[in-house]
Amino acid sequence: MLRGVAVLLVSGFLGLGAPARSAPPDPQVPSEEQPPQFEGEIDVSLSTIVVRAVDTWGAPILNLRPEDFRVRAGKREIPVVAVDWISGEAPAPAAPPETREETQDIAVPAPQPAGRLVVFFVQADLNPTRISGQLRLRLHTRELLDSLRPDDRMAVVSYDSHLKLRQDFTRDRDAVYAALDQGMLWGEEPDIAPDGPESFAGHFDFAAARRVASPERALEVTAKALEPFPGEKTMIFLGWGLGRFGSGGVDMVPAFAPAVRALAAARTSVFVLDVTSADGHSLEVGLQGVADATGGLYLKTFRLPNLAIRTLSQAISGYYVLTLDPSQLPEKDGRAGHLEIELRDGKRGTVLARPVGWRG
Repeated sequence: MLRGVAVLLVSGFLGLGAPARSAPPDPQVPSEEQPPQFEGEIDVSLSTIVVRAVDTWGAPILNLRPEDFRVRAGKREIPVVAVDWISGEAPAPAAPPETREETQDIAVPAPQPAGRLVVFFVQADLNPTRISGQLRLRLHTRELLDSLRPDDRMAVVSYDSHLKLRQDFTRDRDAVYAALDQGMLWGEEPDIAPDGPESFAGHFDFAAARRVASPERALEVTAKALEPFPGEKTMIFLGWGLGRFGSGGVDMVPAFAPAVRALAAARTSVFVLDVTSADGHSLEVGLQGVADATGGLYLKTFRLPNLAIRTLSQAISGYYVLTLDPSQLPEKDGRAGHLEIELRDGKRGTVLARPVGWRG
């Protein structure tokens, strides 16, 4: 479990889709404050799995090999036959040729496309504890933008009265910074016309966006617009909470589960920067939940925003693609469960992955 100042990873929920780093509920935390359970199943290909392996400060653990990962379906261990490191930096050493020869009939990931797709999601609110956090983080978003690679393409959406597309995919950091400002301050919605197949606006459902009445539904509409784009995507969520607080604690609204499924279908991991001006608050469990459910991270920004930004920048810098031997998956016997993915003894760190369900 990652633990650090201003850094919090909350483990395990999702039933069949439990996080790769599943863990029992913390007995020291009251039950009403435990992350909510998403009772659903996410269908994903089991031949390859995208994971991040990070240290205490979110930095990727490099040069990992197939034998460094343990993947289990129930009590059965599933061999990892190949590991590929995907990043704009120099790739980690590949597995030895003799290992790769054994996997010639197994699908391998496509070559890395030029640049990453990064979507900033601004959850705006004029409540003093929320807008103050957005404005406090404003100076640090420039640092975050500067940490991205020159060929990365970025877009901005915001949710206030409804979902708004603030900036189409661009490499222009100044344009993205201005769009983030407009999103935080409820600026006038721009008129963005679709501009070719690589345009986010070309896949964005503007009619559905105008009908959106919750941040969870806004996440779903955004994810559906991302789904046609190939490869992994990163969403950076600058927000203050998900879910509904009631007498029994925080419950996830019905729109939460469809949002998680849409993000999984779009191959999008959500990295949350909690902007609330408080050390802790009730609706943070929903933010922790969407990060866990998508293989991302939840980070507080109240005390040490610089640390949160640096942790996020490191965590999104690359990921591994694990190739499994599908013949070793459990036989069709009616059982169901989730794959558990961890580093083997001797390798210290945390594995971040979208939940992967299996059914024998």
